[in-house]
Formats: sequence, structure tokens, C-alpha cells
Amino acid sequence: MPLSRGTVNPLSVLGLRRLSFIPEHFATITIAGNGTSKEIDNWINFNLNGRYALKRTLVVNQHNKLTEMLEIGLEDPAELTMLSLGCPHLHNKEKDIF
Repeated sequence: MPLSRGTVNPLSVLGLRRLSFIPEHFATITIAGNGTSKEIDNWINFNLNGRYALKRTLVVNQHNKLTEMLEIGLEDPAELTMLSLGCPHLHNKEKDIF
């Protein structure tokens, strides 16, 4: 159960919840990464339960320019839906979601 429901995740206590890489079986979303990784990390820790990874990457956008993006990977696809619908840090008019 997430912290928002008043319980501590055992993976968080052991330091095994956030990964430094995104495994193949994780569901991913890529957003414009303008310094929001800490806010998104806090939101995921408080509201979601599964393992996750945040990774900065470079992507060529629709204007053929290289831009820095933030790739978010979650083990449970249902939690990716919850993240995309509920996280206020993803819903900014100036950010692109791919």
C-alpha cells in the first residue's frame, strides 16, 4: 500500500523500489524533463506501490531538435495509468507527452 493510505512499502524500506535502469517488462512514458524528476519521484513514492525507474534521455522532437526528456518506467501498467491521470506535475501546457 502507498504512503497515501498510511502504510510503508517494504521495498522502499530496503531501498529496492527505485531502479537505476528501466527493465524491458516495465511500462514507460516519456515526458519533457525540465527539472520535474524530483517532484515526480515524490509523487510516485507517496501515491503508487510498485517498483519504478526514472531516466533522463535525449529525443529528437517534431522540430528536428534534440531535447532532454524524462522516461518513467513502472512495473505495473495500471500504475502507469494512475500516474498519467493523477500526477499534477505531468499536466503542464508547455510539456509534451509522448
